[in-house]
Amino acid sequence: MNAGAWQPRLADMTSPGLRSRLSDTDLVIIPVGATEQHGPHLPLCTDSINIESVAEDAARAERVLVAPTLTYGVSDNHLAFCGTIAVRPQTLAAVLVDIGESLLGHGFSRLLLLNGHSGNYEAMALAAHELRRLHGDAVIGLTDLASFVYDGYEPTSRIIYHADEGETAHTLAVAPQLVHMELAVREVTDPFSDYYNRYCAGDGEMTGRLSYGVPHTETMTRSGVMGDATEATAEAGRRMHAVAVDGLCAIVRDVKSKQPGAAPPR
Repeated sequence: MNAGAWQPRLADMTSPGLRSRLSDTDLVIIPVGATEQHGPHLPLCTDSINIESVAEDAARAERVLVAPTLTYGVSDNHLAFCGTIAVRPQTLAAVLVDIGESLLGHGFSRLLLLNGHSGNYEAMALAAHELRRLHGDAVIGLTDLASFVYDGYEPTSRIIYHADEGETAHTLAVAPQLVHMELAVREVTDPFSDYYNRYCAGDGEMTGRLSYGVPHTETMTRSGVMGDATEATAEAGRRMHAVAVDGLCAIVRDVKSKQPGAAPPR
């Protein structure tokens, strides 16, 4: 990267340096990941490093800023696996509101909450709602990596869930030194298949109609993998990453287009 390239990382700046950036942008992306098991081959930080990489590449392209990634999420379904650190939904929501209020208080007027772990979404939606209630003169957006990272990506196993081909491929592209492909496995148990095909697959019988919450991971897999991690390649991960960055850039441009204080779309 050349010396004149846009530097998006808010935390790397000095306080006066950040204040001077307000003349260039009033938008900050807040990525939220997790610290949780991802099978025997992926690091606990998988969700955090993947979402951070997408956020920073998009922010660099769109000349906006990125707050430090929140690396703890709503991951209690994975607590049977060593290393998982979970926070309660209300804890995550409260922390995000505090972060948002801090940034808005410094003069930023557009925030984009960016989710990198599916279990976080409801808490993040609550935080976005509360920030909008408290700051009607700000633009508060919420988006989920899962809604665009898989555009055009069809895994061999046709399963998009956890520690599988897709997540492994993306991590191979972002942080290959942390991936142990010699330990990757394929695990699709009957209990997981029944749950996935009914509640999560695109054409599932109850997809989008009914939820009982996320089952405890240990009831559906021994390894922590749900899908086929062995099919992942770095090349596929690089394509996935590029699609994700393009998707986030489009979302950032939409957030830029909204006028602070204007009524939200209905």
